[in-house]
Amino acid sequence: MFANFKLPVLSTVPRSGTWFLRYLFSFVCHLEQGGRLDDLLTGEIIGNPQGAAFDFKRFRGGQLFRVAGTLPTEHMFIGHTVCPGFQDSIPTRHWWRHTAFHVPGYDCLHEEKSYRHTPVDLASYDYAPVKVPAMERAARKGRGAPIALVYRNPIDQAFSYFRYCQAHINPTYRLFRGRAIAEMSFREYLFDAALISYARQFISYQLQAARYPDLVKLIPYENLIDRPVETATHLLDHFSGTRREWPMLRAAVRLVRKEHMRAIEGKLGSSLDGTRNGESSHMRPSDDAERDLLTDASLRDEAIARLSDMGVDCSLFAWPPHRAATTGLSVPCDVRQGKQASR
Repeated sequence: MFANFKLPVLSTVPRSGTWFLRYLFSFVCHLEQGGRLDDLLTGEIIGNPQGAAFDFKRFRGGQLFRVAGTLPTEHMFIGHTVCPGFQDSIPTRHWWRHTAFHVPGYDCLHEEKSYRHTPVDLASYDYAPVKVPAMERAARKGRGAPIALVYRNPIDQAFSYFRYCQAHINPTYRLFRGRAIAEMSFREYLFDAALISYARQFISYQLQAARYPDLVKLIPYENLIDRPVETATHLLDHFSGTRREWPMLRAAVRLVRKEHMRAIEGKLGSSLDGTRNGESSHMRPSDDAERDLLTDASLRDEAIARLSDMGVDCSLFAWPPHRAATTGLSVPCDVRQGKQASR
């Protein structure tokens, strides 16, 4: 049992690479500590052939992971949450305090009633306590553990979550204000539900990154997809507190490719996150015919106006029509955060 008050936080906006990152960090830790992984598609053995195999059946995929031996701390949070240190720093009348997420799960670190027995993956023990109030105090003063948010373009994220919620086994996700999400248009879902939830989570990191740019990093999801090794190196260095070599990272990135994740789901007999009806994958095909909606200029302009009114810096996003011109850049978060801090 370990008291986690300086707990590193790798947060994602829902549908922005959460499982990719959970498996990537888990694979890196497992391989760095002498374990082995077998590529289910090629049969390749990666890591130490005599090392312990990765136990997929015991991998619960929760928010808390044991990373000692690879990263400086004992545990790490990988999931969805509001940025630690944010809530107590905003005025009472701020719009954030008078709004809510449209579904649970955007703020896992603060939604639970008890953290005395938080499930832990990659450990010989099952649970560890997390001291959330102590985390909040440390982060509010800029003395907490490293924090990063991987965020996706808000329209892309909303569309992916729109599809995800429609097929969710839990009616809490399938319904919005008593109405089936499957009966809503994407525009309705975007402006009535998704954008406010996105803004509530994102702005907590935007403002904390402006206050503590060395502590809080903003990482575009598009960078993670386009340049996974480079972007994951940036993240690992941030959580390590120093630049270093990650010899097993490139192999770990290969293992978390979509085709291999689907093969793992097939072996387990269920979706990786357990939220889909039946045994279908939680990873939707990328050739969805309705994705043309994402390039609708009027949709984008209205979304930008709504988000800007809430104080969200929309220049941080790679908007669909312009993505080809923006995703070729090296991870831009530090430069953008510097601009924010100077305003």
